[in-house]
Amino acid sequence: MKQPLTKHEKSQNYFVPPFCPNEACQHHHRNENWHYTLAGWYKRSSTGQRFRRYRCHSCRRTFSITRFDVSCWLHRPELLVPIAQMAVTCSCLRQIARVLRISHNTVARYQTRIGRQCFLHHLASLDGFEISESIAVDGFESFEYSQYFPCHFHLATGRESWFIYYFTDSPLRRKGRMTKEQRERRAEIERKLGRPDPKAVEKDMTELLEQVVSRMHDREAIEIHCDEHQAYPRAARRLRRQEPDLPKVTLKTISSKAARTFRNPLFSINRADLLIRHCSANHKRETIAFSKLRQKAAERLAILMVYLNEIKRQREKGPPRSSAMLLGLRKKLLTWREVLTKRLFPGHSELAGRWAEYYRGEVRTQVFGDRQRIPQYAFLK
Repeated sequence: MKQPLTKHEKSQNYFVPPFCPNEACQHHHRNENWHYTLAGWYKRSSTGQRFRRYRCHSCRRTFSITRFDVSCWLHRPELLVPIAQMAVTCSCLRQIARVLRISHNTVARYQTRIGRQCFLHHLASLDGFEISESIAVDGFESFEYSQYFPCHFHLATGRESWFIYYFTDSPLRRKGRMTKEQRERRAEIERKLGRPDPKAVEKDMTELLEQVVSRMHDREAIEIHCDEHQAYPRAARRLRRQEPDLPKVTLKTISSKAARTFRNPLFSINRADLLIRHCSANHKRETIAFSKLRQKAAERLAILMVYLNEIKRQREKGPPRSSAMLLGLRKKLLTWREVLTKRLFPGHSELAGRWAEYYRGEVRTQVFGDRQRIPQYAFLK
């Protein structure tokens, strides 16, 4: 006897697959003359719900309606929103796990899924957008695995909107005051693993400037505010050599001794640094919740970036407006449920450079080398 359709299953009759989810299919990027047929049902073991399946006439692959959801392949899809919410409230993995009564490894896997969705969501929000405001760039230092492996995260923000446009990271060599034992330990690590690239900050800041300047084609000369870091002028000159067709970048340096008030040209960057350390447990100056992998720190920073840009109010006491609303990118404040509903595919976005490495999980921590495990079902295909 044929099983009657439930209300949830009847609602799927109105769904039309926009394209083939198989990235190797010719109809993954376009749906002109694309044909598919119904191919039965898929039953989710965790909830017992049934989902419609389809078969592509071109590649002959079958897929279900869940392939277009962020919760694809997840046993506990209802955990996505709570984990995203708690990831930006200064909670570490084990704290989130205790509250939700799950394993901290599960939290880490879900956080990876959310972070990769946030990378694509941010790029989709900026698709076709041209920056018209002045930009401030700077970075903050953190570390991975231990304090012998510091790293520098570079940020580019809008001075008026406080919108975070892009970020990259660079591994650093431990510096500052050290005891004799600490210097010997650093020398031992460097003999075993080698020194970090001394020009890493210059190279990654060059990519940051390229991503920002490429969205400002309508301006002949671009003025970017930064602090007195010595690698930033070299990065601007490197960008000029690599991309001579881009507008000329002029750096206006601000003294680090200047008061970090609203009148400071670097206020948007200082605010971003403050909120990153306030909302992220892994970037506190004294913490046991530091990131063991720089890859995971970047994924969590992407989650916070979407939160600050599109979910959180720009001013707590002002009108309910986000930074994205001030730029005209959104008409209202978003919620995590809206961000984590429709799955975005990497082939449909301008994913390149360091962000492509973040998405594919290719940023390596020296201590682990090639032993880092990439989740098999975290939107890699």
